[in-house]
Amino acid sequence: ILKYTLLIIAVNVLGHLWRKLIIRNIGSKEIWARLGKRRGWINHVYKSVEFGPYYFKKLYTKIVQDLKMSNEMWGSGKPNLRKIDCASHDSKGVYCLQYDDRKIISGLRDNTIKVWDIDTLKNTMTLTGHTGSVLCMQYDERIIVTGSSDACIRIWDVKTGEHLQMLIHHCDAVLHLRFQNGIMVSCSKDRTIAVWSMNGTSPQNIVMKHVLVGHRAAVNVVDFDEKYIVSASGDRTIRVWSTQQCEFVRTLSGHTRGIACLQYHGNLVVSGSSDCSIKLWDIEVGAILRTLEGHEELVRCIRFDSRRIVSGAYDGKIKVWDLEAALDPRVPLGNICIRTISEHKGRVFRLQFDEFQIVSSSHDDTIVIFDFLSPHDYYSDIQANIDQSYQSMDAISDYEVEETFPAEHVYFNATFHSSSSSIGSLDEHS
Repeated sequence: ILKYTLLIIAVNVLGHLWRKLIIRNIGSKEIWARLGKRRGWINHVYKSVEFGPYYFKKLYTKIVQDLKMSNEMWGSGKPNLRKIDCASHDSKGVYCLQYDDRKIISGLRDNTIKVWDIDTLKNTMTLTGHTGSVLCMQYDERIIVTGSSDACIRIWDVKTGEHLQMLIHHCDAVLHLRFQNGIMVSCSKDRTIAVWSMNGTSPQNIVMKHVLVGHRAAVNVVDFDEKYIVSASGDRTIRVWSTQQCEFVRTLSGHTRGIACLQYHGNLVVSGSSDCSIKLWDIEVGAILRTLEGHEELVRCIRFDSRRIVSGAYDGKIKVWDLEAALDPRVPLGNICIRTISEHKGRVFRLQFDEFQIVSSSHDDTIVIFDFLSPHDYYSDIQANIDQSYQSMDAISDYEVEETFPAEHVYFNATFHSSSSSIGSLDEHS
């Protein structure tokens, strides 16, 4: 009886340790939390009373296997496709989008903002008010901010869709905007960049603080953090400005035609241009680290995380690139592009991605979700096997007490979410 009791205690302790390991990974690795929500096991982890000690060891093994297979799906698997037909009446095209676990919000060429349920793909809300195409947008848990070819920025309540405020400063199309940590930056076809203060709890407290001037053509895209504001223009240059002082720092030159898109994070800037190339830059020294070629027309949208670069272009194609390989000068260019996706029937205007999916929009008036999560159900047999094991006393006495906990795996990466948009001036008359 004593031996039996000690084995029971040991089994339960080990089960608790496996559970704690899973919880730790959920808290420290976004990919685990996202996978748990997608697969439905995340709530089980916080209801340990309902699950035996065997469950969490088996669950951990299944999670690692699932992550490995989903990673392989990015390279050679066939993604599951889901498509939204936006059904615009006159002017067709989806210029910008952003998504989360529940919804997709999109800005359309027909002057509207449409909200979609990400599970059912049904249109749940349509916002009207702009008198021009909605070229750029970003939202958080409180507000949606949109910019339009009507030169206005509008603020909306993200839950109700109520229009809260209109900001008028730019004298031509607002091509892109970003906001975070009490600051918003917008840029325009009028060649200027506006820096706004968003301090306070009310959207009515948004006040313009600075105007940055220096580009010689439309400013197509901006990104920023607490150190730098980075802007790119049709004048073929990227300009770097200090965020706090709003002073010019340096110019990044190298593209041979206008720059359509960029993302900035850490010391890395990745840009796409109408010269059909993608360039990786070190922002501190202004040097080009790598030039990627493969698109046949203007590179319209670009995103990267800690592992991949994903680009969309006017050739209708989306390309996935290996970021680590791109930063290694020893890797040949031909080995950097992981895959090319040709699903859209028109120009790709905007995309966003995470560890398991790409969501993109196009001139063809569609939003497409490319899901790279493995189609195999790794979890359905866990509880059945556990229940069966409890039917036998031998299952407990034969349980291996001396467990070895695994080292960290290589499938964990953080995604740098930000809403980028596009060069409406290139599209409005096309």
